[in-house]
Amino acid sequence: MTNTLVSQLSPYWPRFTVLAALLVAAFLLPASTLEWSREGIPEGEYWRLLTGHWVHLGLNHLLLNLAGLLVTGLLFTRHPPLPSWISYLILSPLAISSGLFLAAPEVDWYRGFSGCLHGLLVFTALFNIKTDTRWSITILAFILLKMATEVFLYPAVGENPLIGGHVIVQSHWLGALTGLIAGLFTLRTAPRVTA
Repeated sequence: MTNTLVSQLSPYWPRFTVLAALLVAAFLLPASTLEWSREGIPEGEYWRLLTGHWVHLGLNHLLLNLAGLLVTGLLFTRHPPLPSWISYLILSPLAISSGLFLAAPEVDWYRGFSGCLHGLLVFTALFNIKTDTRWSITILAFILLKMATEVFLYPAVGENPLIGGHVIVQSHWLGALTGLIAGLFTLRTAPRVTA
């Protein structure tokens, strides 16, 4: 079973390894200077639109996001072409940050990669929808169910002890929306089932 999972990831392991290394490297930087900040962005700290998604609340938060990245890599046998994948990872933080700024005035600051991860899962599921329809639809349905549950769960719970802070559910929804848009753009070039 383990060999199957490893061989499934193997053509794509370099991209996931580099991404994981970047997340770990960002963890070593001063998060308060890099976090998404409602006050800082209008004052010209525009880097926060991108960097806020690479820093974390603590080690547990980082490890959960790395686990999510591993799961994303293992769930599919195909992943979007590297240029599309990299473009997504550059544009999705900017889109999520803009969405938070415009549509979530209650969010003062944000750290974490989970919004991008939700989008990456949606993006990859749509990329695979022609070749592995049932599995892709199952993953999309699970993501939707998870996010719907979060809407009701986290306002009542408040701080999540696993991450050491509040779950910003809006980032998950914005990430999924960004992944949906990216996935729809790639549907024309996504692989098809061959007879």
